Amino acid sequence: MRRDQEKVATEFMDQTETWPIEKLRRLRRRRLRALVRYAYANLPFYRRRYDEAGIAPESVKGPVDFARLPMVTKADIRRAREDSGSFLTGMESFPNGDLATIGMTSGTTGTDFLYCNRKWRQFQGGRLLRAYWWAGLRPGMRMMLTVPAWHCWAAEESYLAERFGVVGVVPWGTFLPRFAGNFVDAIRDLRPEFLSMFLPMLYAVQAECRRRGLALHEVFAGVRCVLVVGAPLTPASRQKLEADLGVDVYTGAGATEGLIAMECSEHRGYHLFVDTCYLEVVDPPTGALLPPGERGRLVLTAFNPHGTVYIRFDTGDLGRVVKAPCACGRTWPLIEVYDRLDNMFAAEGREFVPYDVRLCVDEIPELTGVPFSVIRSVPRVRADRASPTSPLWLAIQRPLSGNLRSLEDSLAAEIGRKLRVKAAIQWVEELPARWKGAPVIDEMEWKEIARG
Repeated sequence: MRRDQEKVATEFMDQTETWPIEKLRRLRRRRLRALVRYAYANLPFYRRRYDEAGIAPESVKGPVDFARLPMVTKADIRRAREDSGSFLTGMESFPNGDLATIGMTSGTTGTDFLYCNRKWRQFQGGRLLRAYWWAGLRPGMRMMLTVPAWHCWAAEESYLAERFGVVGVVPWGTFLPRFAGNFVDAIRDLRPEFLSMFLPMLYAVQAECRRRGLALHEVFAGVRCVLVVGAPLTPASRQKLEADLGVDVYTGAGATEGLIAMECSEHRGYHLFVDTCYLEVVDPPTGALLPPGERGRLVLTAFNPHGTVYIRFDTGDLGRVVKAPCACGRTWPLIEVYDRLDNMFAAEGREFVPYDVRLCVDEIPELTGVPFSVIRSVPRVRADRASPTSPLWLAIQRPLSGNLRSLEDSLAAEIGRKLRVKAAIQWVEELPARWKGAPVIDEMEWKEIARG
């Protein structure tokens, strides 16, 4: 570790990070009540839905009452756009007539478009200051700004750069592996001290360095901290990244609809930014609230009353609330975010997400951090048609070293031990180059890729 194990994330930004739990709960109740009443009075989208559900805003006094409000799905938002014939859905808040621009999400499973006015940018960007502070960004640093200009995150990062007074480094290209060479050149030539990027792109940058025969420690010699988003890191993957690059690596979890959560120096999960958002974990089939420790669908409420307002928004992500308090001393709740529910797959009648497989892959030292894709099989059923019988089908890139047969046996045994399913492992030279990686590929698409 470059800084003799110094962890800048141990520095609290202000006293709110250690507020007593009960004080945080009172803050949450107060903000939920205020947000629901504001939405009912000012936002036709929510007023209509609450009237249809027979729920008066005055009846919402805390989390239990709040959970009775109808959830908002991405399909609901798209349908509202179709009904209105524009991007306006009745979810938009423009106090004082503040002008707004349309921002975009990545469009994979997000809401695609949202209105971002000046107040929205100040609110979100102001809270993002804390996340980057935890990850090691300090005023005056040189920071690589790599978010595409059309993405909402770019608006927040540019605000953050202004507030911190950092020097921006912007490589040519976007978060596609074919631009990895430009990222490498920018890191070598302009020597940013702080990098923020999607995790799959960081792996693409590593691969480009190896292709050119460049030593990673030399390329990243000027970098002090890296903040990655877009995919969770297992403990083993993080340790390998930090060893390979010689830098501190932090991960954040978020959604442009308003979720902000960030690791601290303990790396035990993401601290939910309670001044920014509220998160519920619900049972995917029933929508019932789940207790801490259980995996479920993440439902987001953003406290930002500007621009597009999201209340009980179904993120489509799988996660859980961590039970134990964090040793860092922060009282903000810890969460884990595992993957998109769209990336869930079945093997031998049981459901998993790629993170479950990553934990197994990373147990094999030669395979730690090596890219893979799960091939989602067309269900094949037994004679009694009780459940799918397909094993876990894994396409994994050939590692730089190691006997493939021995590695295959070790990985299959680890998957059998941890996940209790059989694995069919296929070694490949490379996987499809995509912005956020290719964690799951449907079988028919994989066959098309194989045919070239």
